[in-house]
Amino acid sequence: MKIVFSTTIILFVFLSLVFSQEDAMEYPFTMEVKQPLMSGSVVSYDVAGLQVGLEDSTLEWRVMQRKNNELLPLLTQIDIDGGTKVYWRLADACSKGEKLDFVLKKIVKTKENQVISYVDNGKDITFLSESGQGIFTYRYTDMPVPEGVSQVFSRSGFVHPLKTLQGNVVTRIQPSDHYHHYGLWGPWVQTEYRGEEIDFWNLSRELGTVRHSEIVSISTGPLFQELKVLLHHIIHPGRGEEVVMQELRTYRIWLSAGEKSTWFLDAESQYNMQGSDPLTIKEYRYQGFSFRGPQHWNDEDVTVITSQGKNKSDGNATRARWIQVAGPGDVSGQASIVTMTYPSNFNYPELLRIWPTGTNNSKGNVFVNFNPTQDRDWIFYPGQTYTLRYRIVLSDQTWTTDQLNQWHDNYIQKNYQILR
Repeated sequence: MKIVFSTTIILFVFLSLVFSQEDAMEYPFTMEVKQPLMSGSVVSYDVAGLQVGLEDSTLEWRVMQRKNNELLPLLTQIDIDGGTKVYWRLADACSKGEKLDFVLKKIVKTKENQVISYVDNGKDITFLSESGQGIFTYRYTDMPVPEGVSQVFSRSGFVHPLKTLQGNVVTRIQPSDHYHHYGLWGPWVQTEYRGEEIDFWNLSRELGTVRHSEIVSISTGPLFQELKVLLHHIIHPGRGEEVVMQELRTYRIWLSAGEKSTWFLDAESQYNMQGSDPLTIKEYRYQGFSFRGPQHWNDEDVTVITSQGKNKSDGNATRARWIQVAGPGDVSGQASIVTMTYPSNFNYPELLRIWPTGTNNSKGNVFVNFNPTQDRDWIFYPGQTYTLRYRIVLSDQTWTTDQLNQWHDNYIQKNYQILR
């Protein structure tokens, strides 16, 4: 297992294309609000000419909001892997048309802007909330199967448990009705490779599988932590198996906003073929980015709403920008999980696969899948990179349609613009 640690907290920046002096200590800019922003929203600015170097480790870069002739420090993080973006969390809700003044300023490092932690137990990695609660666990070793179940159902490279900040679990693995369901995961079902049908999803067929290969990097910071892993998509497991495709999966765990009831998870997959042959993902009703809900979520106590106003009964095979599923928490109160898609995804907004009301005798029957190939094929050619992006909002409350539209606009950076 290869682990390369990087940090995105202590970054020292020279804005060579912005400043007249290379060692300038601050950079003023303005943000115009295009659509309403909720309190706690994270916004970003891709600063042209940003260069990273090493300097005094007692200093850090912070975004400061200019308000009432004062500079108010905001939680800030600089991401050097994603195109050199500066991220910061807004202190207040913003109305359409507002213009906010900020300064990116070098200051003495404060405890407020320090890192939270994660735990690696040799089998999986768990990222923690500010309170020390495990909220995200990535499994990088094969998960044992229940007693009496075939070993072909064992796999790695998935997320479970996925929890709210109150500790409510919203995922499930290896349910007796579908032993190949693994929390938050995303194999392809109906594919063709070299003229042969390959199924990476239904493990019982033994045509294909997906396995964790390596941990590429772990990055930590005051706003988000990031885990990059490499997954292998394998044909003919156990019988002359071959890696035909690699998937670089990036999970970004955003820390909670001020209300302490909500956190965000971004998941990005970059697919690359490993040989000289293409892989065709065939049109099929379910495959791709999915989650299986917990056992105690049933038809009688779960609500589903999509961006198009559909529900659990009529939302299957409809397009949506987001879908919210909410049900009782296993620890306390209410829990919800919202999945959002991104405009650059293939066939956006994708069609949904939802288990409708009545499936599985109405018990433990929450399954949601954003499927870009529900109505068409998608061919992955060698030498090309194919990317899918999703955001998950986990909360101990439910959200209105207007609020979820705001969260989605924030995700795709539609509700604000940076002015120099």
